[in-house]
Amino acid sequence: MSKSTNQGFYVRFLPLFFLLTLTLFASPKELNSFNSKFIQTIVDENGKKIIYHGELWADKPQNALWVYQKPIQKSVYINGQKITVIEPQIEQVTIRSLDDEIDFLQIIQKAKKIDENRYTATVKGQTYSVLFKNNLLTSISYKDGYDNSVTIVFTTPVQNKAIESTRFKPVIPENFDIIKDR
Repeated sequence: MSKSTNQGFYVRFLPLFFLLTLTLFASPKELNSFNSKFIQTIVDENGKKIIYHGELWADKPQNALWVYQKPIQKSVYINGQKITVIEPQIEQVTIRSLDDEIDFLQIIQKAKKIDENRYTATVKGQTYSVLFKNNLLTSISYKDGYDNSVTIVFTTPVQNKAIESTRFKPVIPENFDIIKDR
């Protein structure tokens, strides 16, 4: 994957990571940890659709691991202000800093309840919709930086169950290329 493709990945997925932080770490539902398999659907303005399958683990403070399994394999580790993307198919790791300008407390304060199960937040001009069912996080949707509609459905949500901290520590194979952005 070229550097420009990696940048597209960040534009497409970083807003989601920030939203997840909003949802997990100070939502009105008081989530301390979260694990679920997910289906992520991205639809462009022409109706072209790509569907990703994977699993997410997240834990306070600001730890998350997104493991994409189909149609590509990719692991995305978020630890505080750092993101590490491991791509086994191309034997590459990208390490970069997250945007220091994001104020998570401000994001959290902007989350507003729409009705019993729906919340919304607008962050840096982007609006996110978060859905709960039976007090479990079931989906997140938003428009990404490319004007694609992104929906992530959590199919097996488990909230507030302990997650081993070692899960959030990336293990980088010695033979992988490492790219450090910023």
